Parts: sequence; C-alpha cells; structure tokens
Amino acid sequence: KKKLLCCQMRVSRSLRLLSVLQAARSLSPEMEVQTAHSFTGRMCAASRWEESQRPDSLFTDAVAYKLAGPAGLKSPMGAWVMVPRTRFGDDFLRKHYHKKINPARQVVLLGAGMDARAFRMCDVPEAVFFEIDQQTTFDVKEPLLKGEELQVKDRLVVATDFSNDHRYGLKSRQMPQWGQDLLAQGFDPTVPTVWLLEGLMMYLTVEDQKLLIRTIGDLSPPSGGSAVFFDAISATYVRNNINVAGAPFVGGSDDYAGLWRDYAKFNTTAVHDFNSIEVDRNYRCLRVAQEAWAFCTPASLRGQNVVLFVESEQ
Repeated sequence: KKKLLCCQMRVSRSLRLLSVLQAARSLSPEMEVQTAHSFTGRMCAASRWEESQRPDSLFTDAVAYKLAGPAGLKSPMGAWVMVPRTRFGDDFLRKHYHKKINPARQVVLLGAGMDARAFRMCDVPEAVFFEIDQQTTFDVKEPLLKGEELQVKDRLVVATDFSNDHRYGLKSRQMPQWGQDLLAQGFDPTVPTVWLLEGLMMYLTVEDQKLLIRTIGDLSPPSGGSAVFFDAISATYVRNNINVAGAPFVGGSDDYAGLWRDYAKFNTTAVHDFNSIEVDRNYRCLRVAQEAWAFCTPASLRGQNVVLFVESEQ
C-alpha cells in the first residue's frame, strides 16, 4: 500500500508539473521586473523549478516555472545555495508552526521575491502569510498566480521598500515604513511569527540590518514564540565585491547572535557554517552537523569568507 501511495503521489506530482508547464508556455508576453534586486527573485524561482523536476527533489514548487519567466530560467541562482536554503526555511517554518508552546501562526517573508510557499506548503494550513517586497515584484508576480490555490489560511502582499529609507534610523524610534505597511495589512504583533529573510541581508548595509532587526523585535510578542531564519555572509566576505545580476553584496557581520540579542531581544541564536549543511539525496532531506566546528562565533569568523545560515528565536 505504501509503495502504491508513493507511486500515485509521484504520478500526481508529475502531472501537476506538466500542466503548469503547459499553461505557462501558453501565457502571453508578461511584464518584467524593474530592479536588479527584484530580478534575483526570478533567478531563485528558476532554481526551485530545476529542483522540482528531480525525482529525488527536496521540495516541489509547481508554479516556479512561470514565476521565473524566460529571463529567470536563463539565469538560475544555483542549486548549491537554493536547495539547502529553501529546504532549511521549509523545515524551520514547520518546526515553529507545530511546536506545542507558542506555535507560530503568522509567516512574514521579507524580500519575498517569487517565493511560493503559500501555494505549496500544505502542512501549515492555519498560517497567515505576509509577503513584503518592492511594488515591481508584485506587479509581475500577482498576475502569474491568478487562479492558483492557496494551501494556507491567507496570503497578503505588502508592496514597500525596506532599505535605504533615510527618514528612519537607529536614532529614531519611529517604525520604518515597511513595518507600518505590514501592520496596515493586518499583521498582529501579539501572535508568534516566523520571519524568513532569504537572500536579503547581504544586500543591506549593517546599519540597515540593525534597524530591520530592531523592527522585527518591536513587532514580536512580549510572550515570545517568534523566530527568524536567514542566510548571510561574514564581514570579510563583503570585500569580495559579489554582485548578483547588478545587485551588490554590501553587508555582513561576524556577530549575528549579538545583533539579534542587542537589537531584537532574541536570545537564542545558532549561526551555522554553510559548509556544515549537506543535501542528502537518498533520504531527500538536509543533514545539519551539530558538532562544535559547525557553529560560528565572532572569533572563528574574523577575517574569514563564510556563508552563514542563521536561526534566532525569542
């Protein structure tokens, strides 16, 4: 029975991917995003589509093909980072959604890009998703998702810019515009929330990162329960002058645990060395090393070029 069910699921998945591919190919010419940062979202979708076609995939994203668009499909972000990052985020969300104490029922995607979790994650059915990104992202994304079935309780988009807004800063206690816009869309700061900041932090200066971290702390419930996952780079890594499709890496830190403690009051933080995370194709999962060498400290990162996976919680 298990083998039959597995076979049926694979057939259903294959048919779904095929139908989406055929539908996407029949679409009329679409708009294109207008900024480099927004285009990286299409590149990420292309990598998710590539992964979805594998028989040993770690996730399936049936709408990734059309979210990537022709230009994105020509320039996938790369499986080396997209597969572990996407699956890590999926597992992180599931863990905090299903925990017994203070389970998360809101999800905020900061720099959402062409993320499609709200349409593919059926195991977090009561979650309300808030997607925050530039207007140009949603100008392209929303028409492509028309008719797609949500797998979660609700999905709301927040078109705003959360960087380079010099009206706000660490010296000001005024809520940045993106935080105000999020609240206006119905976000409840008393509800435990999972924050996913994938492919975002390296595009923000350290000062902008600090303000973002403080704002997340301000929007988190005093009773606890909120948690954040993001990928980042060490401070030295910035000197490599990495540029993705015209979007440069401008910010990294050797002490993300300290930043989340000092600016958000998130006191439990794990900073993983990206090299400690392995994709296991046989079991279709991630293997996350738990030995001491796998966790980074300010001392171990000083002067080193390291990609980081960071998880922090109240």
